[in-house]
Amino acid sequence: MKTQLSLAGILTLLAACAPQESVPSSRSDGGSGVNTVERLYGKTPAETYAAAVAAVRSFDLSLDRDWHDAMGGEVVGHRADGHCVTVKVDAIDSNNSRTSVRVEPGDSNMAQMIHEKIADKLGVGPAREAFVSTNSEGAVYDADLQTSLNAAERTAKALGWTVTGKEMHDTWAQLDARAADSNPARFKITRVEDGPGKIRVTFIAGSGKSETNQTMIARMREDLDRQLGGHAK
Repeated sequence: MKTQLSLAGILTLLAACAPQESVPSSRSDGGSGVNTVERLYGKTPAETYAAAVAAVRSFDLSLDRDWHDAMGGEVVGHRADGHCVTVKVDAIDSNNSRTSVRVEPGDSNMAQMIHEKIADKLGVGPAREAFVSTNSEGAVYDADLQTSLNAAERTAKALGWTVTGKEMHDTWAQLDARAADSNPARFKITRVEDGPGKIRVTFIAGSGKSETNQTMIARMREDLDRQLGGHAK
C-alpha cells in the first residue's frame, strides 16, 4: 500500500510539471497564460539558457526537465509545495533571446523574481552608477519626493519599460526599470539641502558608458522633464 501511495504521488507530481505544450498553462486563469512573464535579453540563446538554469537552481527548486539546443531550451522545476516553474528560452537571432517564466498557479511576482535573477546571472542586474565610465547624469526639479517618484513611474511606462522596483524613504526614493531588451535603468531621487521643495534626480542606465546607455538616459530625462514641467534653474 505504501508503495502504491508513493507511486501515485510521483505520478501526480510529474503530471503537474508536464511541459506547457501538454497541459494548460494555468489552472487559475483558464490556461490563458496571462501570468506568464516574458522578457527579451540582448544575449545569445546559450548564455540566456545557462543563466535560466542557474537562476532556477538558486531558488532551490528541484529540476524535472533540462533540455536545450542552439536555438534555446526549456527548464522545468517544482517548488516545495509541488507547484511548477517553467522557463522557456527562444532565439530571436544569434545575439538576442526571448525568455518566458511561468510559476504555477499564476504567481507573476515569483516569475519577476526569477527574471531578475536571470538578469543578474547575465550581468545586467539593477542599474548602478559606475565608478569609472559615466553612465549617469542629474537634474534638479521643483517637486517633492512622492510627486517625483510618481512621475518617474509614468516616464518608465511611457517609454514602454517594465518597472521592476520602487522604494520610498524620508529623504530619498528610487525607481528601477528595464527597457525592452532588459537593459536596466534607475531614477535616483534625493532631497536638495539648500532649497525647500527641490529634489535632484540622477538618471542611471546600465553600469558603464555606452551609446545605448546614453540614449536611455537622454530619453529618461526628456520625458521626466515633460512629466514635471521642466527642471529648476
